[in-house]
Amino acid sequence: MEEDSWTDSRVKRKAKWVEMEMKQIWTSGWVNVQTSDIRLNVSGKVVALNHRPQIILADCVAEVGSFYIKIGGGIIPWFANLFRSVISRAVQYAIRSRACEISRSMLLAEINNNLLSLPLHLPVWNNFYIDYAVEKNPIFTSSYVEAEAAAQVVYGNQSCYSSEIQKWSEADLSPKMFVVWMHESVPNCLLGSAHRGNLIQYVATKEMTSISSFLKTSCSLLSLTLCMGHFFPKLHKDYPNQYVDLHFHSYEAPFVQMENDTMRVNSTFAVDFHIHPMKDHPKSLARLMLVSSFSLHPKIVENRLTANVTKTENHFQKEFSDIGVISNTFLLLFGKMFAMTTSVMIRWVIREGIPIPVFNNVTISE
Repeated sequence: MEEDSWTDSRVKRKAKWVEMEMKQIWTSGWVNVQTSDIRLNVSGKVVALNHRPQIILADCVAEVGSFYIKIGGGIIPWFANLFRSVISRAVQYAIRSRACEISRSMLLAEINNNLLSLPLHLPVWNNFYIDYAVEKNPIFTSSYVEAEAAAQVVYGNQSCYSSEIQKWSEADLSPKMFVVWMHESVPNCLLGSAHRGNLIQYVATKEMTSISSFLKTSCSLLSLTLCMGHFFPKLHKDYPNQYVDLHFHSYEAPFVQMENDTMRVNSTFAVDFHIHPMKDHPKSLARLMLVSSFSLHPKIVENRLTANVTKTENHFQKEFSDIGVISNTFLLLFGKMFAMTTSVMIRWVIREGIPIPVFNNVTISE
């Protein structure tokens, strides 16, 4: 600051100044935070994506159970300790926000990626598989969860075209833990894939004592029982003193028709005549066609889908023969003899049932 004054012819000047010097102050410190028991409370929903379930998170609240913070190292940390409570709240808020961020990003992404990698072709039993697909987003309420999925049982790597899901009414249904509707496309897919996999077959041989004498190519004229050689002289001439194997196998894929609580299965079997053993004589000498129809009443027993056979009809027809004419008399006798065998085979397959895939310690019954 300057000041001027005049006296006669002289001038006086006075001045004052202030010198200020700024210096940097360096310090260091540390912060030690320990926390545990971080709990996440998240809400979300399950949706369907590519026929698989996916999880979408909504609200997220994180709680920090145990929290400890310490600041030290110099003048500034000493000053910061005066505001420990404020800093603690800020750090805890950051931890909670980060925990929810991780749950929404990395953890949720990993879970959904694992769900997307779930196979839609699951093994059930003896190379049988179940193909499933989540058809629409589940519905969640305060008292129940409603989900809809479609499934087909197939053999090996085969697949079936999904049919349109029908809208079944829940009217007059008794309250149950869950309700399962089965469209006829499910057993038709199973039977179709089993047919294509050559699984529907059965070989009647001389080991079956009830028909062993009938399967002979040679029989005595004095014998009280008839044999194959009696009806086919050429068979007796070309293959004397041998036995015939009867190979029953599906000629077309069986199909199912459902009505109320009854299933009707229609099938066409081929019955090929082979010299025993069939593996050494693969050429078929003759063939009959068996058109079969039987009615079933389905039920669930010990986690298996089984059924009771209520009605059976069998009709045999001629296809071809390299061992002579197939007479109507032979067809009549053959039909009576093997209709029982066919029924026994069908009843055995149905009694074994189809295993239903369930979780451990879960039992399904009617």
